[in-house]
Amino acid sequence: MDSFKEMDQEIREPILIDIIDLVEQEQPSLLTTEKAFDFRFDSYRLRWYEHDPYCWFVFNVLESATLATLELVENYLENRFSFAA
Repeated sequence: MDSFKEMDQEIREPILIDIIDLVEQEQPSLLTTEKAFDFRFDSYRLRWYEHDPYCWFVFNVLESATLATLELVENYLENRFSFAA
């Protein structure tokens, strides 16, 4: 996930939206409003990903994801970046 830090926003955002869609298919309970209240938020936004709402959301969602969901996301990222290379 650290590779997202240096990635241009125009490239990063569609990838993160795809990850959100994958999570929605696999574990929709992670995308509820109630679950979002559990997500960490630093009001000073000290972590780099807190400056990008998609990164913040995806990183927090994946902290609670099951192994199956994480593997699905990992496979997506491997395929996505293998085509970009």
